[in-house]
Amino acid sequence: MKVTIVGGGLTGLTAAYYLGHAKPDWQIQLYEQAPRFGGKIQTQQVDDFVVELGPDSYLGRKTEMTDLITDLGLADTLVSNETGQAYVYDRGNIHPIPGGSIMGVPTEMMPFVKATLISWAGKVRAGIDYFKKPYPLDAHGDVSIGHFFRYHLGQEMMDKLIEPLLAGIYGGDIYKISLLSTFPHFIQVEQKYGNMVKGMIAAKMSHQKAGVSKAAKGAVNEGDVPRAGKGTMTDAQFDKKQSSIQRTNGNLKASKGTASQSGMFRQLTGGLESVVSAIVEQMPSNVTLTTKALVRDISYADAVYRYNVNGREETSHMLVISTPPATYKDWFIRDTGFDGVRNMEQSSCAIAIMAFDKATFDGELKGSGLLITRKTDTPLTACTILNQKWPQTTPDDKIVLRVFIGKPGNDVVERYSDEELSALALKEIQRIMNFKANPEWIKINRLIHCMPQYNVGHRAAIAAVREHVKEHYPNLYLIGTPFDGIGIPDGVKQAKELVQLLTKSSTT
Repeated sequence: MKVTIVGGGLTGLTAAYYLGHAKPDWQIQLYEQAPRFGGKIQTQQVDDFVVELGPDSYLGRKTEMTDLITDLGLADTLVSNETGQAYVYDRGNIHPIPGGSIMGVPTEMMPFVKATLISWAGKVRAGIDYFKKPYPLDAHGDVSIGHFFRYHLGQEMMDKLIEPLLAGIYGGDIYKISLLSTFPHFIQVEQKYGNMVKGMIAAKMSHQKAGVSKAAKGAVNEGDVPRAGKGTMTDAQFDKKQSSIQRTNGNLKASKGTASQSGMFRQLTGGLESVVSAIVEQMPSNVTLTTKALVRDISYADAVYRYNVNGREETSHMLVISTPPATYKDWFIRDTGFDGVRNMEQSSCAIAIMAFDKATFDGELKGSGLLITRKTDTPLTACTILNQKWPQTTPDDKIVLRVFIGKPGNDVVERYSDEELSALALKEIQRIMNFKANPEWIKINRLIHCMPQYNVGHRAAIAAVREHVKEHYPNLYLIGTPFDGIGIPDGVKQAKELVQLLTKSSTT
């Protein structure tokens, strides 16, 4: 069997790695258009700093990534984030995020009452949700995140808490992003318990009974609404797995940043790109990896896929595509059945990472960082204090800020040069965090049209694409960020599930 994989990000590499091991008699060819593997994952060593120019961590409870890291022999380099208070900056003022909330939805009375972020009018409006009925969903059972939470909790809660927390994960317009495709469990608890606040209080109680209270705490930052039941480890199970990794691979407390495993996010001491390097180095011998390979003109006829790679015609019995939505514009051009992925909207952002001398830094560093409300007059959306969240990445006498740029409707990321973006990010974060110190260096990474937007109707559109492929394109498999989750573990999970499907189908 000859298999072609298009796309050398972590999803494509993982599919090649596991498929190569599962089917050593298959000939597997992976093509990556860029000069390097790893996609958005990009780690640089700058003197004694570990600098992530793309994603800087993954959610630990989505264990597929940790399993891959363990398979590659890197589990002894796993690091957990330092926990701390997170803040919201809103039009001139910095407020702590209220405690006792799940993804911004209040589940405890007193922390919410004492919160300075929300006015009394906003608190009263949010409390009215206790008496509201479920939101009237569309024909597909869908609604935007923004419309759903504004209906339940009011405009102020939306603007100051829900939007900074949830929109930042997807980098898009919260009034367009599908709740069904991103956080479907909010719909489930609302429908089950009658309204949002009742449902989240009940969900939190079920977490505590099932022993997943840490999940409730961690999911304020990323991922699905924490829930008890199938697919979610209890705290005891999670800690047992971490202890097993430690016993197998050594003491995780050996280096700075690994002393506590209470944080919900994971990183590696060598950066995320160390996973990419390891998987390339350990790729089975029946897998061939090629960079700078532009694949064009994919077609299917007579049970064979034909395509052009760098001007050379090639064929394959099976084709796996793990690339962003924009690439589909060059493939299956006359087939409208792919429009659901081909026309998917993508957002842009930029990341500015800046290092300061701690001795001369004149600002106050609060917690792990801050989120910035969309109504604040700035193109910035968030700032992480890396030396406090990921201390192993930074020398003890330095401070590193990771600043995010790019709001819906603001095109500075596309228009500005790297130098202009660096100056803008520094000027704005100095104003917001009230300091004047200048950095020793700034690194900029622009991610242009690279974040697929799961807008309302996404699930139905993707289901239609998959049904079309199943009917008309045997042995074609589509995985990656356009389909089932944008997080790093989501891509690894899709790759592993595909390999399991192929292994099972080829033996029956």
